[in-house]
Amino acid sequence: MNWDAIGAIGEILGALAVVLTLGYLAIQVKQNTHSMKVAAKLEIDKQFTLYTDLLLNNPAMFELQIKGAARHELNERDAERFSLLMTRLTWNFSSMHYQYKTQGLSSDDWYESKRLIKWITSSEGYRAWWNKNNVNFSTDFRNYLNQSFNI
Repeated sequence: MNWDAIGAIGEILGALAVVLTLGYLAIQVKQNTHSMKVAAKLEIDKQFTLYTDLLLNNPAMFELQIKGAARHELNERDAERFSLLMTRLTWNFSSMHYQYKTQGLSSDDWYESKRLIKWITSSEGYRAWWNKNNVNFSTDFRNYLNQSFNI
C-alpha cells in the first residue's frame, strides 16, 4: 500500500467522522428543543398554578377577582389590587405568547393558553383594565390581544 492510498483512506475516515458528528449534533439539538418546550410548558403551568393558588388560598383575593372582572364598584385600594392581579395575569399571557412565537410552546399547548386568555379577557373588568394599562406591554403582544380577542 502506498502513501496515496493511505491518505485516501484517511480522508474517507475523516469525512465519515464529520458525518457522524453532524448526525450526533442534530440529535442533540432535537433533544434540546424538546427539553426547552417541556420546560416552557411546565413554567406556564407553574405560573398559572401560582395565580390560582393565590386566589384559592385567599378568599378576599378570590372575591376581588370576581368583583373586578364583573366591574363592580371597587374602593381605591381594591382597584389597585385588582390592577396588580390583572398585571400579573397578563404578564403570564404575554409570556405564553412569546413562548409560542419563538416556537418554545407547541401548537397544542398554545391552543390551551389561548382558551385561557380568551376566557379571562372576555370579562368587562379585564377589558376596562386592559384599555387603561395595555401600554405596559409590548406592541406585538398588544396587537395580538387586541386583534385576536377584539379588546
